Amino acid sequence: MAFMEITLLDDGWVIRPCGIDDLEEVSKLVLQEALRSIAEDFDEAGWKDFQEYLSAEQLLFRLSTGSKGLVLHGEDDKLAGYVEVSGNQILLFFVSEKAQGQKLATRLFEKLCEGLALKELYVNASSQGHDFYLAQGFEAMGDWVTTAGVKHCPMRWTAGS
Repeated sequence: MAFMEITLLDDGWVIRPCGIDDLEEVSKLVLQEALRSIAEDFDEAGWKDFQEYLSAEQLLFRLSTGSKGLVLHGEDDKLAGYVEVSGNQILLFFVSEKAQGQKLATRLFEKLCEGLALKELYVNASSQGHDFYLAQGFEAMGDWVTTAGVKHCPMRWTAGS
């Protein structure tokens, strides 16, 4: 399954590559979900930097210089998830509250790994995402740390683990 393919899931959800027309909506979704779920992982300066990182302009820059992004949306055509990877590093991974509990994040992760033929992947897991990553086979590479105002746990995944 190629990364650039559109995947129609049997329950009406769609996974497809992120396009330029998605950037504003991606920015809003990720900011909304971050506010809801992980804002406590940031200090004031870290949160300010994160908001800039989420801007449509920064998303476009990253996607035009090598990052790959996938979006998830439902039958209502509303964006419900986004994952972005650069090389073998997950940069962003968010699924809306309405789409959680349906294994959609797992399907998004699987599509990412299949489409890019990833053998190893790294993430700086948030407090909210930590258990999800463990369930996908990631292992912590150390203790929780705070870097540039963001609390995270460095984790690694290896294909077949």
